[in-house]
Amino acid sequence: MNISYNKLYDSEDGFIAYINHSYPKNNLGIIWFSGLNSDMNGTKVSKLSSYAQQNNINFCKFDYFGHGKSTGDIEDGTISKWLENGLSVIDNICNGHLILVGSSMGAWLALLCSLQRKKRIKGIVLLAPAVDMTERLMWDEFTSIEKIEFESYGSVKRYSKKYDSNYIITEKLIIDGRNHLLLNDRIKVNFPVRIIHGMLDEAVPWQLSLDIGRRIKSQNIKTLLIKDADHSLSRQSDMRLLFSNIEDLINN
Repeated sequence: MNISYNKLYDSEDGFIAYINHSYPKNNLGIIWFSGLNSDMNGTKVSKLSSYAQQNNINFCKFDYFGHGKSTGDIEDGTISKWLENGLSVIDNICNGHLILVGSSMGAWLALLCSLQRKKRIKGIVLLAPAVDMTERLMWDEFTSIEKIEFESYGSVKRYSKKYDSNYIITEKLIIDGRNHLLLNDRIKVNFPVRIIHGMLDEAVPWQLSLDIGRRIKSQNIKTLLIKDADHSLSRQSDMRLLFSNIEDLINN
């Protein structure tokens, strides 16, 4: 099924594909930030989009450079480039105050965006947040053989059980990621933050969410661990928890 989307062009004549539903009388919106190798048509974002429409909440979703319908090759992507995509959507597509919702890598990008657009942010929800993933979940987890491969060829091939396929981790992704690491210092956000993580997550350890929570400056923060949930957090019960936390931020 072909889904209609809009195009936000950049200075290099590429574009970011996005879909934005807005209600003129509503000055509050939600922006969805997908994970690595994911796009705006995933299960969670589709359910969140329906929830937003049912409640007349402005909602925007988009594909990063090299993802989904957007232009570019994912192997040329970096955290800087994808952060630029998110900021461009905030600045050019969405009006009013915003709740950022990010999944996995998208949680890192949403947090980075919120730090640069603090006056626009009503709150943020981080789902299985892979903050600093290029260092903590990639480089630090490389085997000695993978590090040799990385230094020789400039990339490492990893297998994704979720997609039953290989994906490439490039040297530029790792090196660029070091410009955006957050967990070596206090994370200076003062708005409400909600973190949700499944304790059966095999992709991003739930302990990382505890570290994130400790480092965030805001006093209005909740970290919710779901004992029987995995990385996807897409079950009906998981989505209900997400919706209730969004409502908490709206009413905060």
